[in-house]
Amino acid sequence: MRIKLTIQYDGSAFCGWQSQPNGNAIQDHVERALATFLGGKQVRIYGAGRTDVGVHAIAQVAHFDTDKRVNPFKLCLGVNLALPSGIAVTNAEIVEDAFDARFGATSKTYRYSLYVSPTRMPLLDATRCQLYTMPNVDLMQKCADMLTGTHDFAAFQKAGSNTNGTVRTIHAINVAVDGSNIDVVVNGNAFLYNMVRIIAGTLVAVGYGKISLSDVQAMLDSGKRKTGIKTLASKGLTLVEVLY
Repeated sequence: MRIKLTIQYDGSAFCGWQSQPNGNAIQDHVERALATFLGGKQVRIYGAGRTDVGVHAIAQVAHFDTDKRVNPFKLCLGVNLALPSGIAVTNAEIVEDAFDARFGATSKTYRYSLYVSPTRMPLLDATRCQLYTMPNVDLMQKCADMLTGTHDFAAFQKAGSNTNGTVRTIHAINVAVDGSNIDVVVNGNAFLYNMVRIIAGTLVAVGYGKISLSDVQAMLDSGKRKTGIKTLASKGLTLVEVLY
């Protein structure tokens, strides 16, 4: 049978999603915990997205196949007993064999979180990126609206990571403010390497007046990133939802 897993994790202590030689990736920990629950039977899990080192997830989705009959609820309880505290399987369900966590996804939603404070706030700093003064949020949203739609996002990826296939569709970008917290919520069909972190960095640069909206349009047109735009820290990024 094929089992769909929903997995939540605080990525701070792990080496990203994808399996690593040191065994400290989210995938490694979940596979070992599944093997323990399945009586030593090794399985391979396939995730919806390969989140980077330090990135978090509210609802990462993965699937695996097993020839052992399992109770999904008991699987959640049993697997979680064998997982480190920063990772938990929050749901398991039996799905059709055709379900594919990665290739069946129609869209993903990421959230980039910031907080505004002249001093570092440790309880916020674990999962948010610090800004020292409040940027112009209205300008940030105008920039976000420019990036919504189907564009060539070559300028919004890690340098040298992908020279082909850089066209992506962003369905929505919303800049939400709650007191001193700012959340940039991005929904799209697929993302380039570091794309959301660079989008967030671009919005911040626009909000501080370091670059203009015309500069952002030039980035889309030329495929080249404007000097000074930061790829914001991975700790502020969370995979929120995967839709099928």
